[in-house]
Amino acid sequence: MLIGILVVGYGLLVASASPLGGAWIAAIGTALLLSGLFATDAVGDRLGLAPNRRRRLSLGCAGLAALLAVAFVVINGATFEAEELESVASALRR
Repeated sequence: MLIGILVVGYGLLVASASPLGGAWIAAIGTALLLSGLFATDAVGDRLGLAPNRRRRLSLGCAGLAALLAVAFVVINGATFEAEELESVASALRR
């Protein structure tokens, strides 16, 4: 849960520079936070969830966080490479 809180905080800091990137990072942190919350006995008891249901919810949220993180890296990596190629092309034209 602590990692989720830290990632959400980082997403809020990034939002000032890039609103979409910050929201995406905050979504990753929220999924991690939910994964940790569903894994605890206190939340499971309060919501009336069976242990196997809590485990599935926790793993599902962790999987969502991983999927969002991979998509973030792939999309931003492609954007970075395109910007780099454009800057090299403009330097070669000079």
